[in-house]
Amino acid sequence: MQRNVLSDPDFELRSELGLLQTYFEAFDSMVAALLDTGREGMLDALHILAEASKSSAACFYLNTPDNQAAHLVSAWRDPDTRLADFTPDPCRSLDYSAYPLLADTLAVGMVLSKSLLELPLAEQMLMAQIGVRQLLCIPLLEKGEPFGFLCFLNDTEVQRSRSELRLLAMLSNHVAQALVKQRVEQELMCNQQRLRALVGVLQDMVFECNQQGVIISVWSGHPDLPSAEMLQGRAIISVLPYELASELVHYLPRILKNKESAQFNCTVQTPNGPVYLLIRLQPVQAPNGQNHAVALVHDVTVLMLEDAQRKTMLDTLNLLEEAVIDLSPTGELVRTTPAWAKLRALDLREVASDLGQPLFAWVHPNDGLAMVEALSKILKTTEPVTQRFRLVQANGEHMWVEARLIAHRTPDGLLSAIRGVLRDVTITHLNEQHITQLALYDSLTKLPNRLMLDSEIHSAIDRARVENTKVALGFIDLDHFKQINDAFGHQIGDELLVNVARQLAGVLRENDVLARWGGDEFVILMPDLTDLNVMRELADRLRTAARQGVTIDGMETQPTISLGFAVFPDNAESGEELLSAADHTMYHAKHTGRNNVCFYSDIVHLKALGREHVAIQSRLSTAIRNNRLQVFYQPIVDARTGEVISVEALARWQDEQSGWISPELFIPMAEKVGLIQELSELVIQQSFSKLREWRDAGLTQKLMINISRSQLFQPQFVTQLNERLMQHRLRAEDVILEITESVALTDYSRQLRHLRQLNASGFEIAIDDFGTGYSSLSQLHEMPAQMIKIDVSFALRLHTEDGRRIMQAIVQLGLGLGLEIVVEGVENLETARFLQGLGVQRMQGFYFSEAVPSGVAELWMRLGLQAKI
Repeated sequence: MQRNVLSDPDFELRSELGLLQTYFEAFDSMVAALLDTGREGMLDALHILAEASKSSAACFYLNTPDNQAAHLVSAWRDPDTRLADFTPDPCRSLDYSAYPLLADTLAVGMVLSKSLLELPLAEQMLMAQIGVRQLLCIPLLEKGEPFGFLCFLNDTEVQRSRSELRLLAMLSNHVAQALVKQRVEQELMCNQQRLRALVGVLQDMVFECNQQGVIISVWSGHPDLPSAEMLQGRAIISVLPYELASELVHYLPRILKNKESAQFNCTVQTPNGPVYLLIRLQPVQAPNGQNHAVALVHDVTVLMLEDAQRKTMLDTLNLLEEAVIDLSPTGELVRTTPAWAKLRALDLREVASDLGQPLFAWVHPNDGLAMVEALSKILKTTEPVTQRFRLVQANGEHMWVEARLIAHRTPDGLLSAIRGVLRDVTITHLNEQHITQLALYDSLTKLPNRLMLDSEIHSAIDRARVENTKVALGFIDLDHFKQINDAFGHQIGDELLVNVARQLAGVLRENDVLARWGGDEFVILMPDLTDLNVMRELADRLRTAARQGVTIDGMETQPTISLGFAVFPDNAESGEELLSAADHTMYHAKHTGRNNVCFYSDIVHLKALGREHVAIQSRLSTAIRNNRLQVFYQPIVDARTGEVISVEALARWQDEQSGWISPELFIPMAEKVGLIQELSELVIQQSFSKLREWRDAGLTQKLMINISRSQLFQPQFVTQLNERLMQHRLRAEDVILEITESVALTDYSRQLRHLRQLNASGFEIAIDDFGTGYSSLSQLHEMPAQMIKIDVSFALRLHTEDGRRIMQAIVQLGLGLGLEIVVEGVENLETARFLQGLGVQRMQGFYFSEAVPSGVAELWMRLGLQAKI
């Protein structure tokens, strides 16, 4: 009799065992599949689960981060199933809010197992699209919270026992754990990669060691230390340099015991030189619960070397007498070197009290505006700004300092600080003031000289053109001064000039200028005139002031003056024409009886005087073009031996009608009418020819020739001068070129280039009329000159104490700059003796010889002038 299968307890037991066997085999296969972390591993796992559960398809969904929806990640479909072979879009992304049964079941971690007809309408419509008759959804949980689900689909209704559902849930839980583990491992790997990348960017060596001092992990290395392969698994003391290893062994027990970090420095000697390291030790807990330490080895070699270099630089700055200062953007003193104490006359310990104070606290009030302008300029430029000002010292005194300031800016161009170098220029400033006084002011009367007057005239005329005003200029000549000078001597004459100058200056308006023109001549400049009656009134006051009694050496005199005035633009169109017109008017006043004032506009016959002047100019032009001028030579002697060292070539003119014409007349005339270049060429041609004769006769003295401004500006001048030398078989070393100081300083940068070209060609350069122009120390130092010729006006003042002091200062200045000194205008033995005592090397003047024809000059060159010394 056949047994009923449905009531056979052994059958149910065998079925249960078979089910368990099926799922255990599926579990083993799925473990192997899940070890593959790629997409194929999950697909194989779904295949295994689908076959074990006899499902037509198996799907894997992951929730979005907000758990509001789930996206299909992977799916397996039985090729023999009647389910649709495509996945509709609604099944690719499930919005939980549209399927409440599915959402609620999964949210509480329960299994959803329903036939199609048991599902709500929304789920029915979704499943019907692909032909599903049976649905099974099992949540994937992490710490009790769903992060996705596995979905099993059948094309027929399937009855699953509770045991099978529990087995499927167990397998799904295993899948969830595998997925969580994969994600954690991926995150750990990413974090490790980030850590390695971060350590690599920092270029630090990082490794981990245990309590026994064995290196168990290395994240990055150092080029001068063992590689990661050599370090891994090795003891610190056996693999790292001794200097580093000994320090680590010393600190490691304390780090691990107290669980506190530590930091120390270490120097390691390598074949490439010493490497300076900064080591930080940080305790960490290993997975096995033991305390480990992570070491970060930071290379600070560059920083240490830069710090040493900065310290050396700072020490060097501290040795300098210049003070280096740092100012805040608002001008407060932030830092300074010790030299600041010397500038401020402070004790070094008191410097700290100046920090934080504005720089303007120590700027003399009269220099405050200039400093404001300098600091304003810094805001607009990246170049250094130089400013000279008086620095107030702690004792109330002040000193002149020169500040070179430069702005420090942030990368976006904002001012972050101002750095400056301050140096004491008190002596230089006073010397420059003294030289300026010599250059721009008459040494006797202390009045402005010709150079300063010329600048004032041009400024006054420029203003007059803009403001439509007038400029009056008057020439003043002291009557009968030559007789007083001859009768009573130069000292009395000089005292008379000083007193007259003081009396004339006393009646001037505030903006009038009284200058000494030379000898007994003065010039009065009256700018910004709107009423010419002011000029006539001042002329009367000047004549009255001059007639006031002057007592000199117990003798009372009442000098008189002759004045001639001209007006711009009424009588002249330029400064030169204005001077010429006033000069002619003064001579007219002198010829009409002296003690007289004349005005250019009041002289009706002045044109007759001009005609005679024009006639002389015409004859001069003819004489130059016909080579009728002669060249005379004045000797320059050795101040110690009297030997003639060189001769100066000077032009002389004997006019057929007027006889000998003074060079003081015809040379300015040649300059005015544009004949100076032809005149200079004539002197060069004649003197070079004569020098060739002297060389052939065995004479070795050098020739000195004067170079005019127009010649120096001529582009081909150097070339042409060398050609002249070659024509006469001469060398550049045979010739000394004399350039007046005022010419050398006209268009200074351009002239300096020409002078350097001449010097490079072998010519020796002499600065003539030195002391009548205005050259700063820096300009004089830059000039490629080997000699200065001190102007005759200084020699004529040696009978006065001021004159002797001025001559001594100029000679010392020239000698200090390594220049050879020639003094012009030596007229007596007393002057020669005094100059010898100052160390002057060369002298020139009437005492030795006036300018003489070539034959006489040759005699002096052969015999010398020793008798004069």
